[in-house]
Amino acid sequence: MNYEKFLLFILRGRSNSEALQAAREIVSNNDINWQNLHKIIDAEALAPLLYHIVRGQDVVPTSVEEVWRKAYYHNACRNALMLRELGDVLQKLAVVGVDVMVIKGAALADMVYGDIAARSMSDVDLLIHPQDLPTTRQILANLGYKPAYVDMQTGFTEDFRNEQIFRKEGLVNIVIDLHWRLLAPVYYQRTFTTDWFWETSLPAKISLAPAFVLGCEAQVVYLCAHLMLHHGGKSLLWLHDIAAVIDFYKEQIDWEKIISKAKEYKLDLSVQQMLLRVADEWNAPIPAEVLEKLRALQPSRDEVRTYSWQHQTMALRLFADLAGTKDWRQGLRIAWDTLFPTREYMQQRYNIPHPFLVPLYYPYRWLRGMKRVPN
Repeated sequence: MNYEKFLLFILRGRSNSEALQAAREIVSNNDINWQNLHKIIDAEALAPLLYHIVRGQDVVPTSVEEVWRKAYYHNACRNALMLRELGDVLQKLAVVGVDVMVIKGAALADMVYGDIAARSMSDVDLLIHPQDLPTTRQILANLGYKPAYVDMQTGFTEDFRNEQIFRKEGLVNIVIDLHWRLLAPVYYQRTFTTDWFWETSLPAKISLAPAFVLGCEAQVVYLCAHLMLHHGGKSLLWLHDIAAVIDFYKEQIDWEKIISKAKEYKLDLSVQQMLLRVADEWNAPIPAEVLEKLRALQPSRDEVRTYSWQHQTMALRLFADLAGTKDWRQGLRIAWDTLFPTREYMQQRYNIPHPFLVPLYYPYRWLRGMKRVPN
C-alpha cells in the first residue's frame, strides 16, 4: 500500500470532502499496517494536523484517531507556550526598534490554518534585517537564549549562512531560528535579496505583540524555495503549507508577480517544481494559464547546479558554495573555515571526549564529507 498517497488524501480532505471520502474507502478496503504508517506520520509530525482534519469524520479507526487526538492536544499546549514566549521576544525587540518578520509555522498556524494546535512547530522562525543582528542577539541573550552551536570560525555563520539557532530551556524548550537571509546557499546570497519580501510584508499581531508576516505572493515564493532548496522538495507537511496558502488566498494571488519574481531571483526550478506538484497532487487552485507559464520556465544552469549539489555529498555542497562566491578570497575563506573549523566547534560537533583527540577528527570530518547530505 502507498501510505504517502493515503496520507495525501487525508491532508487534501481539509478542504476537499471527496478526498476525505477516498481516504475512508482506502481504510475500508485495505488491511493497513498502522504501525508502519505512524513511522511516516511521526517523522513529519503530522498527527496534530491529521486529527484536525479527521476528528468526528469517521475516517480512521477510533484507536488511531485517539493517538492523533493526544498528539493534537499535546501540540496545542506546546504551541501555546512557544507563542507566548515568542510574544515576549517580539515585545522586547519592538522596544528597541527591531522589525521582525515571523515566517513558516508560527506565521501560518493561526492565520492560514486557523488553529494553532493543527500545525506542528519544532522551532520559531524569525527574519530580521542584517544590521539588527547584534541587537537581536543581545536581546535573546538577555531573555536567557543561548546559541545552539559553536561557529566554525568567528563570523562564518554571519557572513556565509542565513540563520543562527538559539535555545532556551524551560517547561518547554524553546528554539528560535533567527534568519537575516531567507536562503542558505551562498549562490543566493548574491542573486537574492529580501527587499521585496519586506516591502510586501503585512503587519500582524502575534501573542498581542507587533510583527510582520509575508505577503501572499512572497509567501508562495519563499515556501517553494525553502522546501526545494533546503529539503529537496520532500515533506508532506510543507507541501501542505504551500497548498493551504494558495487555498487561503485564492483570488488575491497575483500569479504574474510570482512568476516574475521566480525569474528575477533565479528560483525558476523551485517555484516551477513545487507549484506544478501541488497543482497535480493536491488540486491546488492554480489557473490553467499559470500552469502553462510555469511549465515554460527555463531554470538556469547555476540554479540547477546549486540545487543538485546541495542535496548530494557535503563535499559537493562545499563546491556549490565555492561556485557561488563573488571572488577567490571569499571562496578561500569558505574552504578553509569549512575544512579546518575551530577546536571548540569540532569538540561540540563530534562530541570529542578529550581535546588531544581533536586533530584526529579532521580527517574523519573530510571523509564524512563524501557521504550524501540528508534532506
